[in-house]
Amino acid sequence: MPAQRDRLWWTLLRTVVIVLMSGVGLGGNTIQAGDFPVSNSREVRLMRAKVQAAQFLSKATFGPTEESIESLAERINQLGYKRAMSEWIDQQFALPITSHEAVARDIVYVDGNQVDMQTGGPYLYRYQAWWHIALTSEDQLRQRVAWALSQIFVIGDTGVGFNNDDRRPKSALANTNDPNDYDNHPEYYTIVDWLGMSHYYDMLANGSRGTYRELLEQVTYHPCMGDWLSSRGNRKANVAAGRFPDENYAREIMQLFSVGLYHMHPDGRLKIDENGELIPTYDNEQIKELGRLFTGFKYKHDTSNSFYVGRNFGEPMQIHVGEHDNNQNYSEDPNAPESKTVFGTVLPPLPATMTSEDVKAEIGAGLDAIANHPNVAPFICRLLIQRLVKSNPSRAYMRRVTRVFEDNGSGVRGDIQAVVKAILTDPELFRGQRLIRLSNPIRVRVVPRGTEYSRLREPINRVTALIRAMRPTTDYAAGYMMLNRNLNSEIGQMPFDSPSVFNYYLPEFQPPGDLIGYTPSRRNPFGAIFGPEFQILNGVTANLTLNRLRSWCYNQWIQYGMRKGTCRITFHLEPEMELARDLANLDEILQRFDLLLCNGSLTEDTKTGIKNAIIAETTNIDSWYAQRVEVMLNAVILSPDCAVEQ
Repeated sequence: MPAQRDRLWWTLLRTVVIVLMSGVGLGGNTIQAGDFPVSNSREVRLMRAKVQAAQFLSKATFGPTEESIESLAERINQLGYKRAMSEWIDQQFALPITSHEAVARDIVYVDGNQVDMQTGGPYLYRYQAWWHIALTSEDQLRQRVAWALSQIFVIGDTGVGFNNDDRRPKSALANTNDPNDYDNHPEYYTIVDWLGMSHYYDMLANGSRGTYRELLEQVTYHPCMGDWLSSRGNRKANVAAGRFPDENYAREIMQLFSVGLYHMHPDGRLKIDENGELIPTYDNEQIKELGRLFTGFKYKHDTSNSFYVGRNFGEPMQIHVGEHDNNQNYSEDPNAPESKTVFGTVLPPLPATMTSEDVKAEIGAGLDAIANHPNVAPFICRLLIQRLVKSNPSRAYMRRVTRVFEDNGSGVRGDIQAVVKAILTDPELFRGQRLIRLSNPIRVRVVPRGTEYSRLREPINRVTALIRAMRPTTDYAAGYMMLNRNLNSEIGQMPFDSPSVFNYYLPEFQPPGDLIGYTPSRRNPFGAIFGPEFQILNGVTANLTLNRLRSWCYNQWIQYGMRKGTCRITFHLEPEMELARDLANLDEILQRFDLLLCNGSLTEDTKTGIKNAIIAETTNIDSWYAQRVEVMLNAVILSPDCAVEQ
């Protein structure tokens, strides 16, 4: 039987490859369609709403479920799609945040361990908590936005100390001789180092309800960012000793977290000067100014005044006044200006005798100047659109979202919730697919628009969408549903594991080779097509991902080793297996998988190829109803229609 099933799988694989080579995907000219047969006009309306709901939820959550599609489709029919989506977004933002730090701690306790256990890599709990939250939490939108923000304000788990299992006293009141003092008086101690990244991620999730300016300050003062980009411990200049302020954070806060490299129009187009050259947003002098501004940061300690105190990843950094650049033409650098300038804004001079509040006010004024730069709105909005919706937003889409960033309608700049709502309720989110009513027979046809409207799905989102759609259950204690950090080696991506501050891929990445037969439209602000996610798709990751998905679909479960034992996530495909007893029901099964995993974009050619292979190989094997479902699911999930999101 395994040999027969393998033969069926290879038949389907050949079918999918033929479809891929026919031009379906990011670059081909061949735009094919898929149909959803219905019985009457009422069902037409409902099916259109289901496709729209699936399309929306694939971008606003870690993957739609049957229940979420049905519920949202009902509201779309009652209110219209924009009002229904807006209502859903408001409900999601009203939910309490699921804390990664709290969930990680709880899994530790469920396992019978302590967060400061000294063996076995307790930092692995950080990833277990992320997977559980992504797969099961109710606050899906806030978590999906946090995932997007984590790919803008990037830190990675290679940061010094990020995986340590140490916790330290931060108060003279701590009794380190009492082994129970940490549990009795946690306020006297730092959080365990490995929880710092979870704490940082929670900050991003909570920041989604505030403003960009507020989040920028929280990022600036977070000790994990301080260690990742070396602003923590950054000292003022000592020219005689050949020491100058570290400029790492100064550079990246501009290049990656705020204004980008070149001036932009609100619609995303890059500005050019009279010579036709791009206009840089900053120069080396501006980097130096910010390097001076971001001096004096140290870990928070309740009782020590030293610049060098023990690591504390759970509280904002403090200011050590003696190591902050004081603008007083101090003897170490007689040429130091009397005040700092950020994007043309001269920051207020510091008093001769500074306090930490004076320094914080100066840093705050510098962050104000950065956050108010006109480039921030289009730069950040483009990155959020790429992470939530599509790789190549149009000029009009950019302009509409940028306008909301600049003013949420109540005079507030950088309202992240308002920006997210603008991104997810914009008509362009749905323009990747045309929904057409056809007759004889009556059906809803879904026609993908192709290149500029699409993107390659992130590996993480591809995995979470599959699991969430399969009615999953877990055998782990307390209902925890988790995957292993080692999955990174197979799919090329893992939360907390960005290889550098530049994220897993660059926003302007283009796959090698020409896009044959395609010219970007005038709607495109760059006159070029980008495919960021293709940067981590190569022969190795493509092959490993294909094999991993195959094993999951064939087993109908996923199992990985955890810190304690294993966690098996079981798929529940009983309804589809019952349908698969009769080959006449193959269309219905494919339509279910299409809606959940492809947002309705599975083409008729792909469906026909899958059905023909199933019929040819299993017509006379009535007991193969389970195998039919497994192979169909695998064929759908590895198809280009599923890999490329419209």
